[in-house]
Amino acid sequence: MLNMEPVLNYLPENQTSNKRKAQDILNDISHDVTSKRTNLTTCDTSCDSSHDITSHRLGLEFYDQPCIMLAKSLLGKTLVRILDDGSRLSGKIVETEGYLGVEDTAAHSYNGRKTERNMAMFMTPATSYVYLIYGMYSCLNVSSKGEGCCVLLRALQPLEGLETMTAHRSKRRKDTSKPLKPKDLCSGPGKLTEALNINKALLDKKDLSTDTMMWIESGDSVDAAEIVACPRIGIDYATPEWVAKPLRFYIKGNSCVSKRDKKAESD
Repeated sequence: MLNMEPVLNYLPENQTSNKRKAQDILNDISHDVTSKRTNLTTCDTSCDSSHDITSHRLGLEFYDQPCIMLAKSLLGKTLVRILDDGSRLSGKIVETEGYLGVEDTAAHSYNGRKTERNMAMFMTPATSYVYLIYGMYSCLNVSSKGEGCCVLLRALQPLEGLETMTAHRSKRRKDTSKPLKPKDLCSGPGKLTEALNINKALLDKKDLSTDTMMWIESGDSVDAAEIVACPRIGIDYATPEWVAKPLRFYIKGNSCVSKRDKKAESD
């Protein structure tokens, strides 16, 4: 409660009723300010499943855009993962790759190839596509507009739940003498899925516009001048034309990116 006695004492004695009215008004203001501060504190510290998942979640219309546009639009957005115990993990998307479906020789859906593994690529935009590489690392993609098109999420800047991410990442590490730096927790497609406990059994073919275990929220807007476009990584099996296409996108200067392309940055 605000103590305005020193100020009110300057009023003449014959203004006693006005003093009381003024103090009552100030007390009401003080109560209102205190109440708002309490509400803000509660909001700022909430990081569990009680978080309002509808206020910032991206809807279906966001994903229903061409693959390259979606790959760029996802930069700066926040990937959210809710674990079984209700804890919330999240990270800002800082790197993506576009896979342009049936015409793209690097895409799993090239030539319209449909299998049980890649079926999510042909589903409604906003569908998660999770697959395994090297028999042990998961990769997370989201489908876009266009037959067999999707965007691979390559790297995150960790935001919430760093201790849990570190614990997840440490399970497979042989050398645990050196602690993982925050920038290294999600700096690669396999790293980010391991940190957030994302795997095919749990999270393949999920609608990210409605799912309760994983979704993407609006985040920072990224100016076009901040986006680096360069060739994708690890697609040597594709034709030279598609290997060279600048379909990897990342936020310039972000330390959580998996690998910088200095040539592309200087162009």
